[in-house]
Amino acid sequence: LGKNAIKRILKEELWEASRPKRIQHQREKDKLKRAERRKLIEDGVLEPPPKRQRRPEITLANTNIVLDCSFSDKMIPKELQSLQSQIVRCHSANRTAPLSMPLTITSFDDAFEKVMDKKGGSWTNWKNVKFERKSYTELYDKKDLVYLSADSENVIHELEEGKTYIIGGIVDKNRYKGLCQEKATKEGIATARLPIGEYLQMASRKVLTVNHVFEIMIKWLEHKDWEKAFMEVIPQRK
Repeated sequence: LGKNAIKRILKEELWEASRPKRIQHQREKDKLKRAERRKLIEDGVLEPPPKRQRRPEITLANTNIVLDCSFSDKMIPKELQSLQSQIVRCHSANRTAPLSMPLTITSFDDAFEKVMDKKGGSWTNWKNVKFERKSYTELYDKKDLVYLSADSENVIHELEEGKTYIIGGIVDKNRYKGLCQEKATKEGIATARLPIGEYLQMASRKVLTVNHVFEIMIKWLEHKDWEKAFMEVIPQRK
């Protein structure tokens, strides 16, 4: 080894040998800083830090949401990843909402499970979210189901207690127009649409992302006002 290489090795060894002392020194500095800060707070020089407020217990609404994930075969990997991101946003909105809705992901197959796992396994610990292999027709009474479809002639004026609203879990850039409406009709399930056109000016066909639909419904539960719900979720730029 050359002189420079030997010097570098010795330097690294000395640095590593002194590591316990450096850690202890830093701990003592931190301890001293905390003590000084406490003294300043006691003397009234500094304001005490605000106390952390505990988040109130989640209140669940008597209205259910189903996310129908039976369309995996109609999406490319990039679209499946996009749907995964939208579901994460749904969970986040539900977790922080004053009034949350029980959320069930149905027809949760192996393909989509792999997509969820790629982003980390934390989804398995989500509260108030169920992942079901079965279809919603196997889990709920048909008379209590309403499939949300932009093509429906029925407009939702308010969310009914005891009802389960189904959101089609698909990201397709409008390739499959009328897909959810057709599926619900074949299954003998009622369909309805959110009153988008009454409150939003949208140049394109009135189709929103999965998380936008979910967030709008969460906001309606909070305000009981569609205009407020739409405006808080969808800025007027579409």
